[in-house]
Formats: sequence, structure tokens, C-alpha cells
Amino acid sequence: MAYELHITKAAEWSRSSQNPITEAEWTAAVAADGQMRMDAVATAENPLTHETIEVRNPFMASWIDPNSNSKHYFYYSRGKVTVKNPSEDVINKMKALAAMLGARVVGDEGESY
Repeated sequence: MAYELHITKAAEWSRSSQNPITEAEWTAAVAADGQMRMDAVATAENPLTHETIEVRNPFMASWIDPNSNSKHYFYYSRGKVTVKNPSEDVINKMKALAAMLGARVVGDEGESY
């Protein structure tokens, strides 16, 4: 099962739309980061069926971790940014982005990172 971390300004990540990171703030943070890019389409292969899975979001961004050379997607929706199953390097990237956005990183169960 996937576990998600969220970059949010809200007291509870599930209420991010009430105190949102705006689309403009998010795209500006991605541009300022220098290592990230807006990436509206993410594709992956289902390891069991070999079917291609595609996710589209005009405000999704990606980052290639220089330590592992793995590509990670940052999914913007309803005033928050979400990453599934992030590594320690991704969590550190999320923290840096959160600092730029005046936000914080929290887990599905509300724990702070």
C-alpha cells in the first residue's frame, strides 16, 4: 500500500484547499528550484500486467534524484503537493520546497517531517 507525504500550508493536509498553495506559488517554486521541471504526464508499467499506466496533471512536477538517478513525481492538487512512498532524499527535497512555499511536510496520519 502506498504511503503519501504532503506539502501543505493547512493545519491538516486534508483541508489544504482552505489554505492552499496556489498554482502560481507552486510553479514559481518549481522554476526557482533549478533541479525540478513541470512534467504534466507520468507513465509507469504495471509489473504484473505490463500495462502502461498514465497520469496527467498540468501542475505535476518531476525531479531526478542525483544520488539514485530515480525520477520522482510531485503531484499538485487542491492546494497541496503529494508524493507517494518518498525516499529520504525526496523527503529532503520536499522540506526544501516547503520552506520556499511557507509550508510544511506532513504524512497521511498528520505526522510532521
